[in-house]
Amino acid sequence: MLIGLSNNSKVIPSCPVCGGIGQKVRQVTVEHQVKPDVEVEEEQLFLCRTSECEVAYYSEDGKKTILQDQLINKIWFKNVPPPVPICYCANVTEEEILHHVAVAQCCSTLEDIKRHTGANTGCECATKNPAGA
Repeated sequence: MLIGLSNNSKVIPSCPVCGGIGQKVRQVTVEHQVKPDVEVEEEQLFLCRTSECEVAYYSEDGKKTILQDQLINKIWFKNVPPPVPICYCANVTEEEILHHVAVAQCCSTLEDIKRHTGANTGCECATKNPAGA
């Protein structure tokens, strides 16, 4: 099944397990996200954006899937137990941000949060964030 449009107006294939909308990801992203025992071939892969689906990445033809438990990093919007990074570059979790805002009460703006946690200040999203850059 094909669904949605990518940035270059090509149709994006849907996830072969849940049928949900996918998102094109770069090869370098997938290579840095999979555990060492998972083989990644040179092919276009897509990130399944359905929160309830166990699939992390899938191939265009739907024959290859990489599951959440085959990744080094959890995908923040999937149904996974905490802690899950909000900022993968600085490894900042939602719990850490909430601590700075609610408990330490040292942050009330995005700039405060960046300064205290380092969140949203990195530039390694292409390799550290499962969704890429």
